[in-house]
Amino acid sequence: MKLPFLRTPQHEEEPLVVAMTGTRLGDSVVFAGGSPALVLPLASRTGLSGRLVVVADGAEAAPLEHAAAKHGVLLEIAAAPPDGAGFDLAVVEATDGWRDAVARLRPSVRPGGRIVVIAGRQVSGLSRWFGTADAGPQVTDVVAQLEHAGWQRVRPIGERDGLRFVEAFA
Repeated sequence: MKLPFLRTPQHEEEPLVVAMTGTRLGDSVVFAGGSPALVLPLASRTGLSGRLVVVADGAEAAPLEHAAAKHGVLLEIAAAPPDGAGFDLAVVEATDGWRDAVARLRPSVRPGGRIVVIAGRQVSGLSRWFGTADAGPQVTDVVAQLEHAGWQRVRPIGERDGLRFVEAFA
């Protein structure tokens, strides 16, 4: 008799940011934000055959470079989004300046490419049960901003562990 709860999983669960953005090996991704917890799994997934460019200022760049070196992942840091680079995916962390980033990244994404905006603050452990305060914009605000910036087929794609994900197409 097989008991499913005693079996070991066939593979480890993907990091949440990778699963929700749909990032694959070899993708070219442009990221606006400064959270290593979101950037490092994306850099790991794109691998050597892909490209991850993080749009960050000087204050955000140093911790990201340090975290990337510590974890052995490759990423590029740029002060402004690359124009006409044909990125497959843009990921925006909805912190300070996210509204401008949504509009500025539009020319960097190829036709048919996508953007995923991540709003909120990731919670884990006991924080999930005690209802810590939510951070970041609401889904309706993110949807309105994406539509205003010219993104198409805007839709929320999920919420988990305090993070909300909204997707749109170029």
